Amino acid sequence: MRRVTVADIMRETGLSRATVDRVLNGRAKVHDRTRAVVEETFARLRAGGEVAPKPLVADIALRVGRGMMDQMRAAWAASGAQGAFHDLHMADEAVVLRCVETLCKDVTRPLIVTAKNSDRLVGVLANARAKGKRIVALVSDLPPVARDGFVGLDDRAAGQTAAFLIGRMLGDRPTMVGVVLGNIAFRCHEDREIGFRTALRAHFPKVVISGEAQGEDGGELTRNAVSRLLSDHPALGAIYNVGGGNTGMVDALRAAGRAADMLVVGHEVNTMTAPLLRSGAMDFAIAGSPSELLGAALRLAVGEGPAKDAHLLDFGVYTRFNLPSFAAGA
Repeated sequence: MRRVTVADIMRETGLSRATVDRVLNGRAKVHDRTRAVVEETFARLRAGGEVAPKPLVADIALRVGRGMMDQMRAAWAASGAQGAFHDLHMADEAVVLRCVETLCKDVTRPLIVTAKNSDRLVGVLANARAKGKRIVALVSDLPPVARDGFVGLDDRAAGQTAAFLIGRMLGDRPTMVGVVLGNIAFRCHEDREIGFRTALRAHFPKVVISGEAQGEDGGELTRNAVSRLLSDHPALGAIYNVGGGNTGMVDALRAAGRAADMLVVGHEVNTMTAPLLRSGAMDFAIAGSPSELLGAALRLAVGEGPAKDAHLLDFGVYTRFNLPSFAAGA
């Protein structure tokens, strides 16, 4: 057995020196979950890595688009995580709330969740956290009271990136653009829209947002909303979709005869969007790796990795010419 220092445990857990010291010296005012993390890390390091790694035990409830859902399910299966995977694609708020309430009854099992930021949901999660349940917001953030940490992208920067792509592609000339909204109750959608609008105002003042379409991430809803947008604003030169429903958006563009001459920027690269990129119906997609996102969320859920408020992963800009490896088979 080798000697283990406080610094070793701090490096492995991301906890402060004071917290590690309180656990090792048996002092009070340390959460049971934190105490268990320190004790397990100490035993593993002291044994030189001979202690079996802690199994990934957590539940997950996702209200994301169909393409990302399929990627997350595959990543969940590959991770070997033990727990329930709840597919809440296009589920209404009552269904999501019932699912989360049920999962929160067992406060010993961590929960990874993607959901709209509603007062009732936040209340349920905050109450569960007060009882000791560990909660990780994935993809779309929630208020700090409702989660222990967030794993996702810097969505404000993603929206700014979309503005930069459109502004540079259109050139220094007056142009009207449209924005397709999912639902601003998803923090990721809200942050993307804010980033997009502020970057256009700051760097491309001749590019003006002339209309919005509320798609709610659904194919049919997005198709109808974009059809109305094109009818009301026939001179649009570009569209930025902050959420899902990309197939519906492209259907509307094709029906209006605009698929060939509309600059389109969206999010995610999966079974839904990769064919649109290959065909040229979408020009750019901003995305991070779903497996990396899920892996970081699982590590945070079981108390591994650095203890910080937000874990922001890298994202890339993809076209038909550089589809990422995580879209293989799409």
